[in-house]
Amino acid sequence: MFSFLNLLKPILYKSKNKKMGKATQIIWKLLYGFIFVVLIPASLWFWARMTQKLILLPVIESGFVGGALVIAGFILFVWAVYALNYFGKGLPMNAFPPPVYVTKGPYRILHHPIYWGFGMITMGYFIYSGSSSGFWMVTPLTFLGMVALVIGYESIDLKKRFAGQSIRTVFDYPANNSETPELKERLTSLFTVCIILLISNFLVEKLNGAVPPLFGETLLIFSSLGNPYFIILPLAFVVITPFLLRRKDSLRTWWITIMIAMAYATFAALLYPEIGAQYLSVKGSALLVVPLSLLFISIKAQTYTSVFGRIILTIFGVILVLIQLSINKSALLNLIVSLVIFMLSANYLKVWISLKNVAEKIANSWKEWTFGKIRVINHGFYVGVGCFTGLLLAGILVGREYALALLVANVILTVCAALWAQFIEGSDKLKRPFGYYGGMVGTLFGCLAVWAMGVNIWVMIGICSVVMPWIQAIGRLRCLVNGCCHGSKTDNGLIGIRYFHPRSRVCKISGLKGELVHPTQLYSILWLTVIELFLISLWIHSCPYPLIFGLYLILTSLGRFVEEAYRGEVQTPVLKGLHLYQWTAILALIIGIVMTTIQIEPVVIHPGFSLEALWSAFFSGLFVFFGMGVDFPNSNARFSRLV
Repeated sequence: MFSFLNLLKPILYKSKNKKMGKATQIIWKLLYGFIFVVLIPASLWFWARMTQKLILLPVIESGFVGGALVIAGFILFVWAVYALNYFGKGLPMNAFPPPVYVTKGPYRILHHPIYWGFGMITMGYFIYSGSSSGFWMVTPLTFLGMVALVIGYESIDLKKRFAGQSIRTVFDYPANNSETPELKERLTSLFTVCIILLISNFLVEKLNGAVPPLFGETLLIFSSLGNPYFIILPLAFVVITPFLLRRKDSLRTWWITIMIAMAYATFAALLYPEIGAQYLSVKGSALLVVPLSLLFISIKAQTYTSVFGRIILTIFGVILVLIQLSINKSALLNLIVSLVIFMLSANYLKVWISLKNVAEKIANSWKEWTFGKIRVINHGFYVGVGCFTGLLLAGILVGREYALALLVANVILTVCAALWAQFIEGSDKLKRPFGYYGGMVGTLFGCLAVWAMGVNIWVMIGICSVVMPWIQAIGRLRCLVNGCCHGSKTDNGLIGIRYFHPRSRVCKISGLKGELVHPTQLYSILWLTVIELFLISLWIHSCPYPLIFGLYLILTSLGRFVEEAYRGEVQTPVLKGLHLYQWTAILALIIGIVMTTIQIEPVVIHPGFSLEALWSAFFSGLFVFFGMGVDFPNSNARFSRLV
């Protein structure tokens, strides 16, 4: 009898464990659902409420539009969840993904309809309730968060789980081939362009106080903008363009170029209205509803039409451009800005390839000079120059009173960055690495130090947030040379770069010499440039310092979450499917959200150039240069060697 029970024991134990496993999985699913269905929406509502007094932008309020968006978003959300459950045989949970790839229902119309639905609900609610913080800050950052989650996790996970499976949705951009576009492709391309154009103009004009309330009081959003013929002519020129293009790749190029140009134009016009002058006109003429850069793009697209049509439409487009310039408040500025936007947009692929090629040259440019027991490495100059220029800018923006505090804070931040990386990545091969999140921890100690010096902590935090993206962006050039923060392998030659120098970590530690890898440092530089332009605009407009710091943490964390997904460093730990620094990015994002809710009294500062600021920046740059570019190659002590 005893022997028989012993034989049954493994079976009973396995059965018990199986039941416990199912129960545990159910608990985790319930917890996951609670977080995304209850906790996150409630947190967004609370966040908007706590920051309502800080976002002093026009209130966008409409019960009709807000309610319609909420209802439409909810229907799309529920439809997508049902489709995943019915066709995908699972739930909409990243941690417990459906086992079947879904190509039906709303997934035939849109990629990621659940996120589109949630975004519509979020925007609709804040329009319905008239929350300026919810509309201008929480909603855009929510969309950015969903984009980061898709690019930094879901798209990669889908490719792994469903290799070779994909779908072209109704609202996909046109295919890249020489076939003749179908009518629905022309219509959907035009529809998305018009929607983005409408939203962009509405936001810009609203901030300039020229747009009446949303639908309800006036359904004709353009009615107050001037002569209707000035709306029809430039808009008609853009509208007819997709119907004249004879190849899908031409339509695709036109669509992508338009979208890039609209991103540039809207970014400039929202943050720097004087630069985004293409939206400002004499007597509020609506002719400028269509930015000049879009006319240039549509004129260029006519090269893919018939010869006769090309001549007629080009002449017509040039006439519209000349008329538009003739009534503009600043014709020269408008022309310069529009041409720059046009050139960057129309040559987006050439611009990217040039940047990628430069990044690859820098990545293989390692040089070193040995003086006795000391070695100087060229990549140290990048961080030294970046630190010098960033802190010089900081010293000018806050004044001479903060010069010494900036130097002290920089030294503490650099030391903490070294200590953090030593704990996470330190090894026989990495005697002196540096870690970004160690620098973030060092910010706390730096704040204590400058507080002891009698300096206002919030001013220090605010100005460091403004200049840090600039310092980080230039510092990423050191990462390229050193090979740290490098990307994972890719088979896309249009994206990847190669490392060949034996000193590079890519070759020495990761064993990826000559392999195509993602230029993650370049990804970071581009995103940090956007953040820098955004934050310095907030500083110029005297935004609260905690808000600037919070937005810095949020935006850099979203970028880091995506960037880290494409990194390939072998020493970085992976926890529950995410890299360690993706988890730290999530934590930093939450801290950033909390920081944006803090309200402080305005602080008087005295900006201006001073010798104190110059010397502080110089010694800060020198310290960072020695820390990251000078080492002792023959020593085995901790912190002795950089390679």
